[in-house]
Amino acid sequence: MKRIIFQTTIFIVITALSFLLILYQADGRSDAFYLRFTTKPKTNLIIGTSRAAQALQPQILDAILKKEQPFFNYAFTLAQSPFGPVYLNSIQKKLDTTQTNGIFIVTVDPWTISSEIENPNDSTNFREANLALANTKDVNVKPNLGYLYHNFGGKYHQILFPVNTKMYLHEDGWLEMNLRTDTATINKRTLKKMKNYRFKVLPKYKFSSLRVQYLLKTIQYLNRYGEVFLVRMPVSEGMMEIENELMLDFDSKIKEAIFLSKKYLDLTKENSNFTYTDGNHLYKKSGAIVSEKIAHWIKNN
Repeated sequence: MKRIIFQTTIFIVITALSFLLILYQADGRSDAFYLRFTTKPKTNLIIGTSRAAQALQPQILDAILKKEQPFFNYAFTLAQSPFGPVYLNSIQKKLDTTQTNGIFIVTVDPWTISSEIENPNDSTNFREANLALANTKDVNVKPNLGYLYHNFGGKYHQILFPVNTKMYLHEDGWLEMNLRTDTATINKRTLKKMKNYRFKVLPKYKFSSLRVQYLLKTIQYLNRYGEVFLVRMPVSEGMMEIENELMLDFDSKIKEAIFLSKKYLDLTKENSNFTYTDGNHLYKKSGAIVSEKIAHWIKNN
């Protein structure tokens, strides 16, 4: 009997250790968010949705701005990180509050201050309240068992055998997308994205004054630890038309946020100068150009 108990105990211990070893293997190929929750608190942050996550490259910002502490891309997706209590709370956990000389690139667009629910100001029903940023209590630990438990849904085999081989999340938070860039593929991808936004996303979204208030709270909080540079990322002309239908007076809606920030850069005036993977996200080479442009703009201000 003792031998059976001993063998069972050894089996459990070996199984647990093997499982932990697998969790330690989680990296930039495991999913699009994980590594952002495994690093120490950061001084210089990029804030926003997938437009910023896929485009803004910390290495380029670091090379030009030469900050003592490197930049970190803490942008996620429209579902995960529109402005609101969930994102602000996560930013507060990620920020190194021992420093007061940070630079914060906060990206904005009409979607980030809108909601897809009947009452756009009902924070209890905000979609992100049930997603990764809300359920990840510690954003600075590796391995992040809490994140893996809540967000992998038991699919831990994806750690060893990644499903999406077209993406790679760098340790500085930049999400690199390696997609086909031939004209036919881009056109097909763009058509699909524009149809989705025009017929499925746009009809649901409404301006949220509460999200604007959280944009202001986010800027005010970050201002305590450095300077905020507000940026509207470029998009394709097709997406711009849809955004204008949602909110033609966008700059007016965020005028207080512009006032609270160090500077505001609207890159939609240069939409036609860049290449997009789907009309919504910049191709990584264009992302590098935009990263360089933003870095020089910050340096000159």
